Amino acid sequence: GEFDMKEYADQANLNMDFLGIDLSQVPSKNWQDIKVLIIPILYVISSFVSIRMSTNMNKKKEEKKLITDGENKEEEAYNPMQDASKTMMWMMPIMSISIAAIAPLGLALYWLMNNILMILERLVYNKILNKEEEAEENA
Repeated sequence: GEFDMKEYADQANLNMDFLGIDLSQVPSKNWQDIKVLIIPILYVISSFVSIRMSTNMNKKKEEKKLITDGENKEEEAYNPMQDASKTMMWMMPIMSISIAAIAPLGLALYWLMNNILMILERLVYNKILNKEEEAEENA
């Protein structure tokens, strides 16, 4: 046979529960249990927020560069990186959720926590960066 994570966890005395959710469950095999869908749904939401924050940050950097360089936006050449980032914004969460649907919930929880930490890191970074910009403007 097939590898049974629940049986392995019982034999190894592993506690796979996290806030009442069994992390060894695979969402594609347990659609009827609504608790199994919580982590993947939160993961998708956090992915979109994380990607949106990074694309907004990149847009602000480009706008600031255009202002400091004195160039017009209309004169700006076609940027394939913008198209690639738009595609990635949609494809990465879709690809990841398809993997999270066939893997145990522990993987989706790992990705979710990673996204939450990245979002917090970006918020702190933006706050520090804004303080530095204000200090430069006032100087």
